Order: sequence, then structure tokens, then C-alpha cells
Amino acid sequence: MSLLRPGGAVLALTLLAGCVSDPGYAPMDPAANRYFGYSDTPNGAGGHTIRVVLPEGVENPKSAFAHWERRAGELCGPAGYRKQLHTARRNMMMMPGYTPTGYSYEVMGDVWCNDPAMAPADPVAAPTVPAA
Repeated sequence: MSLLRPGGAVLALTLLAGCVSDPGYAPMDPAANRYFGYSDTPNGAGGHTIRVVLPEGVENPKSAFAHWERRAGELCGPAGYRKQLHTARRNMMMMPGYTPTGYSYEVMGDVWCNDPAMAPADPVAAPTVPAA
């Protein structure tokens, strides 16, 4: 009987190793080797482009959408926002001679804040026309 307990523990650990938990809600930071999470940049149209990448094997792939919505809410505040999601994909890792395997879930889209005060400063200012 005592031989079954260690074997059961090894089996349980092996099964759990196949599950990957959500890495948490945090910004991506390649300098810190954090390649999963979110990033956002001003998109030049008065809004932001938000990208969320979660690893393959997360318990619920839809959590990538939840992270996207959360970041949009943080950027735009309580007045809300308009959105256009343009990318929702499962990235695959391809290696010659091997079966393709899932790598990550990615969601990307643009958000425009309903409150103009929350819009990012336009990095490319329009040229001024001198008064005639």
C-alpha cells in the first residue's frame, strides 16, 4: 500500500504539469523575460492599440479577452470606450519534422476613449498653417 502513495503522487503531479495557469494580469516586459501579458501603444488616431498574449494551456483561453477589456477600462476610465478587435488567434510553433504545437493565444485591437481627456497625446502633431 505504501508503494501506491508515491506512485499516486507522481501521477497527480504529471497530470497537473499539463495545465498552465494564467500568468496573471501584468504588462509584457522582455527585459524581465516576461513575454506574456499585455502591451498598449497610442495608435495615432486618438486611441490605443492593445495586445494581449497568454501561453498555450491556460485554463480558459477566453481570459485573453478579459485581460484586453480590463486594460481598455484602465486606459479610458469610467466614461467607457469604443473598440475594434481585429486579431484573435492561436499562435502555433512550427518545427521541421515535428507536429505543430500550440504556443499562445493572442488578442489585439484598438480602443477609443469616450472621454477626450483620456485620449493619448498625438505623437505626430498636425503641422500649423501660418495665418495669411
